[in-house]
Amino acid sequence: MMASENKKTLPRLTRRSFLRTSAVLTASVAAALSSEDRAASPPATEPLYLPPFLARPTEKSIFISALNHSQPAEAALEVRRESGRDWEPRGPAQKAAPYTFFNWEVGDLVAATRYEYRVLMKRGSEESLQPVANGAFTTQRKGPSSYRAVLITDPHTGTFAETSSPVQTLDKVIANVARENAEFALALGDNVAWAGSREWAQTDTRGAVSAYAMYRRHIGPLTLNCPHFGIIGNWAGESGKFPEENIRLVSEVRKAFLPNPNQSTYPQGGSEREDYYAFSWGDVLYVMLNIQTYSKPSKPDELPSLMADVNKLDEWTIGEAQMKWLEKTLQNATERFRFVCMHHPAGGNAGDQPNTLYGRGGARAWNTGEQRRIHDLMKKHQVQIFFYGHDHVFVDDVVDGIHYTLPGSCGAPWKFTREETGYERFWPDSGHARLDVSPEKATITFINMEGRELHQFSVLPV
Repeated sequence: MMASENKKTLPRLTRRSFLRTSAVLTASVAAALSSEDRAASPPATEPLYLPPFLARPTEKSIFISALNHSQPAEAALEVRRESGRDWEPRGPAQKAAPYTFFNWEVGDLVAATRYEYRVLMKRGSEESLQPVANGAFTTQRKGPSSYRAVLITDPHTGTFAETSSPVQTLDKVIANVARENAEFALALGDNVAWAGSREWAQTDTRGAVSAYAMYRRHIGPLTLNCPHFGIIGNWAGESGKFPEENIRLVSEVRKAFLPNPNQSTYPQGGSEREDYYAFSWGDVLYVMLNIQTYSKPSKPDELPSLMADVNKLDEWTIGEAQMKWLEKTLQNATERFRFVCMHHPAGGNAGDQPNTLYGRGGARAWNTGEQRRIHDLMKKHQVQIFFYGHDHVFVDDVVDGIHYTLPGSCGAPWKFTREETGYERFWPDSGHARLDVSPEKATITFINMEGRELHQFSVLPV
């Protein structure tokens, strides 16, 4: 079916309806999560529907959110230094309606320090707050230091039913990743997907709410102790081929469930929409880009329903505002390691024309479309690695000393072949990547679902 055939049946989201929907996002969450599609959700006797989630860690602060279950409740947060004796309350207790978020901005922390936290709750006639969840985190590091991070991509959570093979794969990979004891995780896109999220502009939040809640639930064992940094993928409902108001509708759901840094979180700045940003950790600069939202096809009404986000290869773009910000961010970089992350290149060079137009090919696409401009910037400013997702296999290729590195897939079952991607060397296993940083080098290791190391390489500081 062509997009033009379906467009007539979908009402355009007006500014007034967007504001109304944004204002009642809580009601949308409650409606979606109390429906029959929550087969793997915790029983109503559990106080939290979704466990604590860590985001936006800085030298002095961190953001923690948790989603209340089906009863009105009161919750408080306490923090202490790791192995400390006394818990310190962080603000007054919060009251929340069913299926609404508890959000805590925790400040006055010390850089490069490990902290423990716990959530206390009471519901109904309960008289006192009792611990219901706990975790730990490390605050942002500055300067040369040693630490571990992890990378995951393409679970497509929301596409597959609970207990299905892809979801079981995701659970096993996340269990492996959680054991890495990483200080943060980079999620390189297609974290969520739901029916029509790539093809059609979304006019309500139900699909997004269900998919994001499922993602939060299944990565919970990781993000309870590991801050999450996300990237926009093809299936997030935020494609530039959709009207702006529909994109913003879905982005409100994303920001509620997977809060990212915004333009004010770190000195490097970024987007108010939390869809591109940069941060440093130790002596590494991480630049997180959005290839989806600013790529606007010349003829969106003529796009087929599957695998056509742009009409021409050179329509893949991060947009001039993001490009200028990227150039400024790299120009100002003082970190000796510099990594750029994006769901797929701003171009394509795959095994066939449809996959090329869809942005596949990794390093093969270094000189196609706008990726050539990005590649030249990375070369000029001594970026060592371009991390990406999208192609669902492990890949590491090098152009001009820049590694184009794809950390496999942590859930989606489609393992694209040489005929589709054009890759000469790749590993089709599911899994994740480990990033070990020291002042002397940064080492990336590909690890499959069985825990076996597939490939490893290191880069040196500039």
